[in-house]
Amino acid sequence: MLTAMILVYEITNNMKYFVESRESPVYTYLYIAYSIPSMVIQVISPSLMFSVCFVVGQFSANKELVSIMVAGVSFIRIVSLILAFGFFMWIFVAIFTQFVVIPSNKKAQNNYSYMVKGAGKLTDLVYQYHVKGKEGFYYVYWYDVKDSAVKGGFNYIKVLPGGLPEYVISAQRANYKADVKTWELLDIEEIHFNDNLEVSKYEKIPNKTYNFPESIDYFSKPTRNADGLNFIELGEEIEERKFKGIPYKDLIVERHASFAMPLMSFVVVSIGALAGALTKKSAGVASLGITIAVVLLYYIFYSTGRSLAESGGVPAFAAIWFTPALFIGGAYYLYKKMNV
Repeated sequence: MLTAMILVYEITNNMKYFVESRESPVYTYLYIAYSIPSMVIQVISPSLMFSVCFVVGQFSANKELVSIMVAGVSFIRIVSLILAFGFFMWIFVAIFTQFVVIPSNKKAQNNYSYMVKGAGKLTDLVYQYHVKGKEGFYYVYWYDVKDSAVKGGFNYIKVLPGGLPEYVISAQRANYKADVKTWELLDIEEIHFNDNLEVSKYEKIPNKTYNFPESIDYFSKPTRNADGLNFIELGEEIEERKFKGIPYKDLIVERHASFAMPLMSFVVVSIGALAGALTKKSAGVASLGITIAVVLLYYIFYSTGRSLAESGGVPAFAAIWFTPALFIGGAYYLYKKMNV
């Protein structure tokens, strides 16, 4: 039911692109289909908590839980299988996310790109981009994917091993020749420096071919969306961004979240079992209210911590793992207060 509600929202939210896109409707259908696994993941934790809270609450409201404990069975033993199931769901959600959700997200993003391009919206646009290369620094104005060219401005600073600039190239356009892996620059200004950083040579050249270390693909997608990267790919992207001089804190946060967010399944199962045991009557209403309150608070704390980590205000480990640790600690405190 919850998955269906999210699906309806997604369709409604993107209705403009569904209607206006001139591309094949297949891209729309595939985008929706590949988005379903991520929707399922979103509803697993709330569904688990409501189910556990309701079942245990029914036992408690009907005095069956009390009868079992009077017979000498401890509360922990009663809910041990439920807790074990919650732990299993943590592992399952983490694996399912890595091997099903993330690959589906990649395909959903690709189909979404085709869909919105068909509606006249630009995506994957590289505009006024500066980046570090193997031997120097680039500043490009606009990368035209269709023509495999940089238009409006292509600037390159070749840096010597000691950190001093060897020469600067400024061109109006740069065409990449994929067959020979060379760059053809047009309307060029080339400035060379000596060891004292004085201009040793200045030239204006109509066109010239250069052998830069980087190909055109180096500028095509400066960064990849973290939603489409698994744990290993996140590490590779972090190293690539470090090399290019691009911020990568969001990727470190995402690596921690790969295991911290699925832990919510175990957390809500534990809290649901304890909250259910405290239910005296009307387990359905109580379970729904408790589920909404706990899940809402969890997302508020988790989202706040994630934002602080991505902005660099708090270390990623502390920010991401604080919320599950806080709620597990709260569950343990509640268990001790119950005295069962």
